[in-house]
This record gives sequence, structure tokens and C-alpha cells, in this order.
Amino acid sequence: MLHRHAFSVMGVPQLPRPRCHPRDMRLRFDPETDEIPFAEARLKLLERFDTWLAGRSDLGASDADEAPHDTALALDWKFSYADGDLGWWRVEHLQEFLLEWCPRKLSASAEEVRSLPSSLARFVAFLDAEELLAPGSASPAAVTRAAEALRPGFLSAMSDPSKFGMAKSLFAGAAAEGADLTDRDQLDAWMAEFNSRPDGERRRLLPDSSLPRPPRPKLAPVAMPSEEAVAASKAEAPVLAMFAKLAKFVGSGRRLTQKGNFNLADARELVELLGTGDVVDHQYGGRVHQLRSAEDLPVLRYVFAWAKKAGVVRVVHGKVVTTKKGTALASDPAKFFDHAVESLLAAGPLSIQRYPDRWGGWPEVDAMLDQFTLALLTGPYCIQRPMRIEAMAEEASGAVLKTFVFAHLGDDDVTRHIGWDVTDMMDILVLAGMIQRDGVEPPDEPWARRGKGGTVELTPAGISTTRRLLAEAGYDVPEAGVFAEASAAELLLGTDHSDFPTVWGELQAWRARRSPEEAVAQLADAVLEMDDPALRNVAMAVMSDTDQQLAVPHVRRLCEDRRSRGFALCWLVDHEIEPPGSLYQPDDPEPFVDVLAHRLVSHGPEAMIEALELAGSHEAQITLIDRLWRTPSDATVVVLSAIGSEHPSKVVAKAARRAAFQRRSWSSA
Repeated sequence: MLHRHAFSVMGVPQLPRPRCHPRDMRLRFDPETDEIPFAEARLKLLERFDTWLAGRSDLGASDADEAPHDTALALDWKFSYADGDLGWWRVEHLQEFLLEWCPRKLSASAEEVRSLPSSLARFVAFLDAEELLAPGSASPAAVTRAAEALRPGFLSAMSDPSKFGMAKSLFAGAAAEGADLTDRDQLDAWMAEFNSRPDGERRRLLPDSSLPRPPRPKLAPVAMPSEEAVAASKAEAPVLAMFAKLAKFVGSGRRLTQKGNFNLADARELVELLGTGDVVDHQYGGRVHQLRSAEDLPVLRYVFAWAKKAGVVRVVHGKVVTTKKGTALASDPAKFFDHAVESLLAAGPLSIQRYPDRWGGWPEVDAMLDQFTLALLTGPYCIQRPMRIEAMAEEASGAVLKTFVFAHLGDDDVTRHIGWDVTDMMDILVLAGMIQRDGVEPPDEPWARRGKGGTVELTPAGISTTRRLLAEAGYDVPEAGVFAEASAAELLLGTDHSDFPTVWGELQAWRARRSPEEAVAQLADAVLEMDDPALRNVAMAVMSDTDQQLAVPHVRRLCEDRRSRGFALCWLVDHEIEPPGSLYQPDDPEPFVDVLAHRLVSHGPEAMIEALELAGSHEAQITLIDRLWRTPSDATVVVLSAIGSEHPSKVVAKAARRAAFQRRSWSSA
């Protein structure tokens, strides 16, 4: 299992991103004080870029001409709005520039800026070729792939008025009404006329002109299933088969009871036909309690109500009849999936299950939980993993307790009831084909329909539909896959590994394009390619999330390389393949720095100190520390600093601080 701790150092400073450039050309500037130096460096950089482009035989004349102009815009953004480092480029920089800043600020049509993504990719390739690309940047190949992946979203955003900022909206409105934006007099006249219009008319043109536009809530990128997987998942939704059978059974008409229920004979037949799982005749206390009304068959009752809401059947003059929509359902059930889900959400996944006119209900809470359905699905949507139903119930009960006061129920009683409600909601979403529920404990009584516990995971259809519903609700729901064709090293180097949700989404999309064998092999290669211990640890953690039998040979291969041996040994120990004592080899202490770094990054300072104790007494630890400071690992200073600040023994901590000072002095010599 990949844990979030794989991406942090538990409060201990991480290895800093190197900020010096390989060449002596200055590329970092402070917008508050460096406007003139930035302008000079910008001009020099663009001239070199232009010369480099001229020597490229693979570029057309228009591409070579556009790239410097596009790059000048990006450099201005980097200086004025971003970090001021003209040589440091990661994929998230492209995302922010192309998908956020340009649509908001840049007054140009999508066609006029179509070349921007490619120009940025060429500029990063130039920086790399000229040895000006800052350490920690994404590789040119990764940037090129990201630029192509971002292009459709960029062009769409540039044409979407809802993403325009205030000034851009005004200019767009002026141009749409015939004003020549290059004529200052025309533009001034249009602005004066616009300001004289009634508020309502101005708001129609610029609906957010009086207030800043609130940012859209943004979720982490999520790997989306293929269209084929979504279509197959929709067709397999259990409720669609139930609807089709119900429509065929009803046919041209079935008489209902005065309360609008099926008669007992039809109800008994439908329980078998639809497979509702309802218990028709209860046995209790040695007696058989026969069915008295179809209303007492909960699943049949709400499936019938759902079918009416979805328009599969309708009630006319005391009879239920099949509609044209219901008749057509059997030929292509997948086409009916979205309508079935939307009908359920409109009726309320919980409210539709309630018995009418029964005592003891809390309709206000039911209504709130129905509105909370999408929020509950957001958790499994984002993590793309099974989620414990207890965790979802805890989230829902917390929201309910903040909203309502229950005079005769304690918080624990309310929480227990909400747990039942959330379970009922998840079960009907299973019927809808939105989720699958696993690990369910059987109910306590044979006639009870509600299983306990288990996990919830979205189906491919559930992932696709939840994303659509979130987008319609105003969320920004990016799709992962920028690095789907990249190597594992390019993926990890190109993303901000402190942003766990984004990394996880990109990893899921990356793994979906590969077999487990290919993924494990490429992750092992990444461990050898990368210098950053934190990123090596991430790669090893992802390998833990795959089939162990596939991973072990590759981890054994990593043990043969001194640069990766420490991380590989930790993996083998954590998976109980090697004993803990194998982490420390007195005759070869160099890999032990990486062992300590792994323990620090993965589990925190206490685990690091526990690993250090493998060396023996405090005196033995001090002797080891005096040897470790010369090891070539990039983690050496961080490990020694962490020991110096966290070790409970003052003498060991002092020795570590002294060794860290020696390492820094030696490195700078």
C-alpha cells in the first residue's frame, strides 16, 4: 500500500531543490528589485533561443518565428506572476500558465495562441541543450508530452468566457460589439457608453464585473477509464436488468392495489424474477409470518418507485403499464444508465427507500443526506481506491450533527443511525452500477437485508459519471494522464511529490497504460536513475502497491547497486523477506545512510533512530556517524541533521551535528 508518508519527512527538512544553474548565466530574479536585470537577461536569453531555433532543421519558418514571441510571454509570466526562475520548468508550471493565467489574462483568440504549448516545449529543450535548465526541472521529453496533453484544454479555456478575467472580459465584449481594439478613441468611447448602461445590462455582458470571480473548487487529477470500460460498466448496472425485466413483466398493464402496490401474487413473482433478495415470508419465534403487502418488500418497493421516477413504467387508472422508454430499454440498457442515475439522485437515494406514512422517520435528515450523495462519492473518486464505509458514515454523521440538534438522542445514537442510512445509500448505488461494495459482513438476522461494513469503490461508469456530476456542480475536475507515456523517472521528476493527490492520480493513469510487469520494471529503473532520496522512496513505495512476487526480483536487482541498496534492503525487510538485522552491514556502512533516509522519510525520526540502534551502543553509533559523513549519498546531510536534532542521546546528537558540519565544509571545499 502506498502511504502518504512516502512523500514527506515528518517535519524534518527535506532535501532542498538545488537552485543554482549549471552555467553562470543568471536566471533567477526578484520582481520587486530586479526589473532591469530581468529585462537584460530576457533579451539575451531570447536571442540565444532564436539562434538555437535557426539551427534546427526540423522546424518550419513559422514555428521558428512564433516560438521566441510565445516564450517572451511565458518569461514575463514567470517573472511577474510565478517564482522568477526563468530556467526552472515543471509540468505544474505549464498547467498554471496555459490553463489558468492565459485564459484569464491573455486577450487573444485560441487560434492566435495555438503555438504556445509547442513553443514552451521547444524552449525547455533549448534550456537543456544549453545547460541552462535548472536542477529539479522536468525533462524536455516530459514537458513535450505534457504540452501536447494540455493543448486541447488550453485551447478550450482560451475560448471559454467563464474563465476570462475582468479586463479580458471587457475587451472581449468591446470586440464582440464592433469596437476596434487598436483604436484608442473607439475603445474609450465604447467604455464610456458601457459604463452608462443599466446595471442589469452590464451584468449580462460581464456577470462577475462587480465582484472577483470565486475560484472553482479544484480536485486532484484522476485517471479516467477507457470509453470501452465505461460503456461495458454501464451495461452491467444491476438496476437496468431489473428495469428491463419489470417492463416486460408489466407489459400492457398490471392491476395495482388501492395503495398503489403490486398484489401479493405479482409481488412474489417479481421478487424471484428481479432477484431483489427480499424475504417474502419471515420465520420468527418458531412461526412463519406470511407476506401481507408488497409494501413490506423494501427492495421491490423502491425499485418500483425508481422505475416510475425514471419513466420505465407509469400508473394509469389503477394499473401500471410499460412506457415506450421501458420497452426500448432491453435493446440497449447502457444508453439508459445516465437517466437512471439522475432519476435516483432526483428522488433521493435515501428518501426513495423510506416507507410512506411510517412513524419514526426524520425526513429533514434524509433530505440532507440525499444532497450529500455527491460529497460521499467524492472521496472514493479522488483516492481511486476502496474506501471503508465506516469512514463515509463518519463524514456524513459529522455533517448531520453540525446541522441538527436531537433532543432525545445522544451523538452515538445519531452516528449509529447515520451509519445505517449511509449503508442503505451505498447499497442502492450498487444497484445503480455506480459503485461496488466488497467485504460486507452478513446481517445479524436471516431476514435482514442490510449487510455491515466493507468497502466502497467506484465502477468505471461511476468514475465517469461522478466526474461529470462534479463538473456540473462547479468543480474543476482535471483528468490525469499528462505523464501516461513518460518513463517512471520522468513522471516522478515532473510532478511535485509534496502534492500527493496529484502524484497519485498521475501514477494511476501511468499504470493503466502498462502491465504490472512493465510498471514494476520501469519503477526499478527509476530508482537507479534518480538522485533524490525522497523520489527513490516514492518509487519503492509504488512497487509495494503491486504484486509482491513481481517486485521481488527487481528489488533484488536494486540491492546489487550501491546507490539503491539501502532503499532496496528496507523494502525487503518491510515485506518480511529479509530480517531487520540485514539493514546494517558493519563492513560496508555506506548504504546505511540510505537506510536511515528511508526510515526517516517513510516513518519519521523515531524509526530512523531505531534503525541507527542496529549499530549497537551509543559509542558504536558515534563511531559509525564519524564514518558516514563522507558517504556520497545526497541524503547524508539531511540524515545527520535529523539525528542531530532528534536523537535522545546528547552525545550522539552532538556527534551527528559535528559530522553534518564536516560534510557541509567538505562539500563546499
